[in-house]
Amino acid sequence: MTLRLFEHRRADRIALMVAGLAALAFVVLMLVVLSRPGMLQHLDTAVNGRAHRFGLQHPLWLSTMSAITRTGSTTYLAPAASVACLALLRWREWRQAAFVAVAALVTVGLRLLIVVNVARPRPAGWLTSASGWSFPSGHSTAAAAAAAIAVIVGWPLLRRRRDRLVLAGVTGAWAIAVGVSRVALGVHWPSDVLGAWLLVAAVVPPIAVGVGAFPARRDGKR
Repeated sequence: MTLRLFEHRRADRIALMVAGLAALAFVVLMLVVLSRPGMLQHLDTAVNGRAHRFGLQHPLWLSTMSAITRTGSTTYLAPAASVACLALLRWREWRQAAFVAVAALVTVGLRLLIVVNVARPRPAGWLTSASGWSFPSGHSTAAAAAAAIAVIVGWPLLRRRRDRLVLAGVTGAWAIAVGVSRVALGVHWPSDVLGAWLLVAAVVPPIAVGVGAFPARRDGKR
């Protein structure tokens, strides 16, 4: 019991430390976007220009990115989060169900508040449809939040360490792919995607700590 409590508190401390560093990095990035956009302009423009040319030259790549980017839409992720909440409630995992609901709503809501106030224009030359302002990326935020939530909820439920690593690897790779797709399709600057990832890292772990979604570690099988 004492060991589990220690591990629980250690997980909380690590989560809050990661969140604090991510929050600091996000604030710095947001201030740069707001006050000194020229500092990012060269890098963002160079990456977007290359991505635009590559997409026009490789239709298959463009089709793949279009398919991936749709999976990061709240049109798909919101129902998935609802189903996850219902399943967790059915299994009487009250804390995890509350975590899924609160983390999803707070992350998306905070992103909407920030994007309206920053009001950063999107790049020119879109290769797909888009609307609204640019920073931080909405699809990237939703996908990264979904991946983080899935790992936090699923990690203690999986007994085999290999299964846990597969969960983290697959969801992490998917979230990264969604972020890359937003740049590849020309609807976001690279710094928009980075901002989305930092925002999720700053918001989701404290919510997990607050609702007690980090249960004591269970012994995993190798």
